[in-house]
Amino acid sequence: MVESVVPTPGPSRLERLKDTPARVDRSLAGAMPGLVRATGDTVELSATALAMPEELRSGPPVDLQLVQKIKDAIADGKYPIDLERITDALFSDYLDLKP
Repeated sequence: MVESVVPTPGPSRLERLKDTPARVDRSLAGAMPGLVRATGDTVELSATALAMPEELRSGPPVDLQLVQKIKDAIADGKYPIDLERITDALFSDYLDLKP
């Protein structure tokens, strides 16, 4: 059975967030209008990540001819869709997630 959705009393989460001061570095805002830079989080790449093979630097290997073939089949309405296989996979995933 589906329970009804009843709004909780008090301000919404969005309204509460509007009143929360944002931690923002605005040092570049004058030089570049519209640019706001958040502070606190940084990302550094390891030496292993920087030593990535050349063929992977542009992204994962993709067979563009196969991608185009599938796009064309979908556009023409000729791409085979096995609804039983999709249903079985969704149900299997559901059972895996269910405690």
